[in-house]
Amino acid sequence: MFGASSGKITFIATVSLIALAGVYMKRDLALTGDAFGDKLPPIMAENLNFARRINGREWRVSAENAESEGGIVRASSIAVSVSDTDASRSADVNARVGAFDLESDRMWLREIAGTVYLSDGSVDISAPRADYDMSGDVWFFSEGVSASDDKIHVTGRAARIDSGAVTLGNGARVTWQLE
Repeated sequence: MFGASSGKITFIATVSLIALAGVYMKRDLALTGDAFGDKLPPIMAENLNFARRINGREWRVSAENAESEGGIVRASSIAVSVSDTDASRSADVNARVGAFDLESDRMWLREIAGTVYLSDGSVDISAPRADYDMSGDVWFFSEGVSASDDKIHVTGRAARIDSGAVTLGNGARVTWQLE
């Protein structure tokens, strides 16, 4: 058959298949995208935990499930712990779902509840939504927020926390208890 033995043909076919498989495996393992475009495949993870230093604070984030596609990470059952380097303030916040934009350093959390620990006590907070701009170190509560300790309760339809200053807008309500 054209001067080639069946052993040579089998050898050439086997080497060609291995080379072709190697090209596809290299592409898949390198996560360089598919052969038809530059889009990266989504990456999914369970029981995700990571720590990051942002604006002089230590952030620890864990999520039950997370999916990354491009520069956006979406997660569920999120727990966030934030503490100042001098440990004067810290916060523990839980959220049902959230998203992180790694390119613009923004975070969005939904259905949050947590506690802020200060040197003289703690404040419990809850909100339907919280947005955090990491570059400006600003929290936005566009759908309302509630904060309370054992003596005072504050609610607002919108709020902003910037450099430790809390601004309530669109109607705010404060109740307190006298001793």
